[in-house]
Amino acid sequence: MSETRRRSLLRQHAGFRWFWFSRAISYVGDGIALIALVLHVQETSGSGTAVGGLLLAIALPSLLGPVAGSIADRVDRRRMMMVCELGQGVVYLATAIFLPGYGALLALVAVASALARCVAPAASSSVPSLVPGEELVGANAWLGTALNLQVAFGGLLGGLLVAGVGVRWALVIDAATFLASALALAKVPSLPSQAVGAEVVSFARTVRDGIGFVAKHAVARAVIVTLFVGVAFAAVDNVALVFLTRDDLGGGEAAFGVVSSAFGFGMLAASLALTRWERLVSARAAFLGGWFLTAAGTLATGLAPAIAAAVVAQGIGGIGNGVGNVGGDTLIQRSVPSAMLGRVFGLVKTAAFLGSGLAYAIGGVLVDRMSPRAVFVVASAGVLGASIGGVFLLPSDRTSSPQRPS
Repeated sequence: MSETRRRSLLRQHAGFRWFWFSRAISYVGDGIALIALVLHVQETSGSGTAVGGLLLAIALPSLLGPVAGSIADRVDRRRMMMVCELGQGVVYLATAIFLPGYGALLALVAVASALARCVAPAASSSVPSLVPGEELVGANAWLGTALNLQVAFGGLLGGLLVAGVGVRWALVIDAATFLASALALAKVPSLPSQAVGAEVVSFARTVRDGIGFVAKHAVARAVIVTLFVGVAFAAVDNVALVFLTRDDLGGGEAAFGVVSSAFGFGMLAASLALTRWERLVSARAAFLGGWFLTAAGTLATGLAPAIAAAVVAQGIGGIGNGVGNVGGDTLIQRSVPSAMLGRVFGLVKTAAFLGSGLAYAIGGVLVDRMSPRAVFVVASAGVLGASIGGVFLLPSDRTSSPQRPS
């Protein structure tokens, strides 16, 4: 692929460009809301269990992954994403206005998260319809930059906004990003179901067929298992980091935003690098290598002696996560039939968020019983184990299908 072609992927494909912009602005809003809510709960409760409960409320709707993926395989994906984006905007605007107590806050966050979980499989399965097959790695890398903006600029903006104008206005700004996202999606071509003309089956059977397909598909099965185990350990970072930054390292709200955003900047750097050098690494190598780097960054964070060192460590972990995300999505898109992509990505997202849900459920308890540094060391060991397991589970490039079946 020529240098000119690499640089013009977004310019050449207008539909993908608007799709990318929609995901980018939505992800930044997610990052703002996450940091604002974590800081709000940590300040009002002072409890690791309460922070873990908030993050668990965000993760639990991942159980809807198989259902959301089945819907994405049966309806126009663009329309589905627009409705869900607008719904999230309404929920966060209501949260900003009322700023309810802890229980009601968890309920609102869970509703918004459920809508986001419906967007995820529809978005991932739309990429092959917006760019040619040979440009999938580059397109996923660009889409990865959109996701990584959430942790990079979203986290940074969230910390600065809470410090400057408070939680309410941070959430109002988040609500506005969902409106902007829906408007951008209106510029994307229709993304109808790929099952046109196929046998009309019940919704329940559609869900069952997706689960059965993954159980027999070596690549999808390996990606899902590795994601679940890896995220179950890595996501403990999200609970422990606020306590490591503010208690062990003596940082304030802005410092927490900076440390959190470093992970996103690492993810962003990795994705940008892959948009230029996507042919230098296979999807399998990117997926597995990314997990090994994530383990290294997690350990380095736990051992960091100062804020600056934690920033560097989080950046290393972010690079690993960014590379791994691109590798995993490309492996799925190249090996799974179009008509099954929504359901498979629904299960992939479910595995990731179930892993994070488990991490949030036990992460708060671990932080309350152990030091934040010890929690990071335990998490890094688990991520390393998942990485090693993935080496054995994932078929080699020679044995896995290099192209997605039609």
